[in-house]
Amino acid sequence: MRLLPALFALVFSILPFSLKAQDVGTVNFAFDSATLDAEASAKVTEIAELLKEKAGYRATVVVGHTDAVGSQGYNQGLGMRRAQAVAAALNAAGAPVSRIGTVESRGENELLVRVSGPERRNRRVTVTLEEIMEACRSWRQVSLSEASIGPALQGDLQTRLGEAVAWYARLEGNGQNGAAFQMAGAAREDCGNAVGFDGGASRKLEYAQRCLCSSARLRTATGAN
Repeated sequence: MRLLPALFALVFSILPFSLKAQDVGTVNFAFDSATLDAEASAKVTEIAELLKEKAGYRATVVVGHTDAVGSQGYNQGLGMRRAQAVAAALNAAGAPVSRIGTVESRGENELLVRVSGPERRNRRVTVTLEEIMEACRSWRQVSLSEASIGPALQGDLQTRLGEAVAWYARLEGNGQNGAAFQMAGAAREDCGNAVGFDGGASRKLEYAQRCLCSSARLRTATGAN
């Protein structure tokens, strides 16, 4: 499918890109507490509004964390209580219930600040938008429906097209014509088709699935995951 110059202008206008762009917000907690204080409640309200604006096909991932004080088992439970408190508060604040996907705890296993004592920055719940997958064997593995088609999906396709175009140019310029270069070429073609296609929904969906799959392969090959 032919890509118009305006499309490439759009692609490069969204660079640089980053997987971290999927982060929605972080809620911090008081020591040994899963109760939302005033600061945390305000942050939940802010995140809920962002989720309403980002309404689309991605589920929301809510993950609880603790600092390093206390036993590992206790902190695992505390992290889960924090995650559940934030998920419930997001729903109460109007974030679509269907958008709340994974709610889990990582306890003290992913300290933001490497200290053994109390640290508020470690006592947190992160809210992110779910990544489709790290890699896939077939585009048919990508779970989408026609209801997924909309601005959020289109924006993700544009970002992935930008990644593929940039990686293709980088690898081509370095003379690196190996597997990653081939994957970049495939992703560039698949995502270009997905972004540019404005015909029937069923074909748009297929192009989108192909893009997400080839993009996931490219990210794995380049270590961008």
